Order: sequence, then structure tokens, then C-alpha cells
Amino acid sequence: MSRATVCPGLYKDEKGKFYCKFADNAEIDPAFMPCLLEYWECPFYIRHKQAEKALEVEKAEKEEIKQQETPPATVPTVEAPTPGVSPTEVSAERFTDEVDRLIDRASELARLWESYESEARRVVEEWEELRDKIKRELAGLEAVINAYISEKGRLEKLLDEGKISEEEYIDLNSRLEKKLAEKNSEKEALTKKLADLDRVVLPHYKRVKVAEAKPELAKLRLALSKLEERFKSGGISEEVYMRLRAELEDKIQRLEKIKEEVE
Repeated sequence: MSRATVCPGLYKDEKGKFYCKFADNAEIDPAFMPCLLEYWECPFYIRHKQAEKALEVEKAEKEEIKQQETPPATVPTVEAPTPGVSPTEVSAERFTDEVDRLIDRASELARLWESYESEARRVVEEWEELRDKIKRELAGLEAVINAYISEKGRLEKLLDEGKISEEEYIDLNSRLEKKLAEKNSEKEALTKKLADLDRVVLPHYKRVKVAEAKPELAKLRLALSKLEERFKSGGISEEVYMRLRAELEDKIQRLEKIKEEVE
């Protein structure tokens, strides 16, 4: 049997804010917690289940001690069913209550999903915009790093040709090494930030994009085709063309991966 996708500890107040029973009723944001998918990996849920298990073990131990201390009970006499109440009627009433309870839970789940989906789409839109900006910044850093490396090679050539002294070479090369280290450090930090961002947003991206993967892929491929035509006709520069093509191909690649995972 598959597990429910919504954590049983998640609930919402009249103002639409979400809270977690397992986190001492603290306010949370389901978009950044596993409440609506793999909630069993959440530390609050794990802690709650461990506490439940400990209580069950303690209860079982107390029951075992009680049974050892209590003398064997006499076999009770079986009483006849109360006239006028049939087992069928009792069973039907029980199922009716269970159905009503499940309907209420499913209705609440629909409301939670609608709220989650709306918020997740906003997060994904901001993520895609920010991701493109970071990618452009990384491309700029890569260009600067390559320029510094080329300049180091040029300095070595000037030294070999005797056009600069060794003292001048050491001084200039030292400055370049410092700048190169700074840019490499910036690139490494920004790459790590992007990886951290992708890690927390991608699960939400997959959930909201899986249903629209095919039509979205068709739109992106059409956009890529039109971009190719504009570049060939001289409508845009090569620099703009390369940047936009890289962004479109990145989005196509991510959607194709999602499509493969669900098929």
C-alpha cells in the first residue's frame, strides 16, 4: 500500500497559515519542507514516530507486568445480543462515519494542494529567473578567469623574450595570481549557492511541471527555432544568440529529464 502524500501533522488556520503538530505547532512553509511528498524523511515526523514507538513499548511493558500480577480471570459468559440492534446496522453506521471522515480528509487535501501548487509555481518562476541571472554571472566570471590565464601566458612570453625583467614579471604575475584566486573563489561560492538552490527547488519544480512537460517542451523548441532564424537573418548579435540559446537548451534539458522520469 502506498503512503499518503500529505503529512498527518500538517494543518492550516483560518488565515491560511500552515502549522506542524509534530514541531510543537510551529508555523512552517510546506514549499520548503517535505510536508507534501516524502514527509517521512522530515526530522519532526521522525522524532514524533520515535516518541510514539517509545510510548507503545512502555505501554506493552506495563501491560505485561499487569498480566503477570493479575490472577487468571474466569471465562465470562456470552450474553445474547441486545434485541432490536442488529450487527448489520452497527457495521453500516461505522462505515458511514469512516467514509465521511475520509471525504473530509480528501477535501482538505485538495485545499492544501491548491494552496501548495500556487505557492510552488511562484517559487519556481522566481527560481528560473534568478537561475538565469546566476548562470550569466558565472559565464562572466569564467570569461574574466580565462582572460587572467591568457595574461599570465603573455607575461611569461614577455619574460622569455627579455622584454620585461624578472622583478617586473614576479610583481605583475603576483597581482594576476591574486586576482585569479579571487575570481575562482567567487565562481566556486556562486556555483555552490546555485547547487544549494537547485537542490531545494527542483522537487517542487518537478511536481508542478510534470503535467505540463510535453506542451512546455513544444513551446521551448519553437522558441529555439525562432531564435535560430533571427540569428541567421542578422536580427540579433552572436553574443545574445549564444546566451539565449544556452538558457533555452538548459530549460529543455531539465523538462526532458522530468518527462523521462515519469514515463
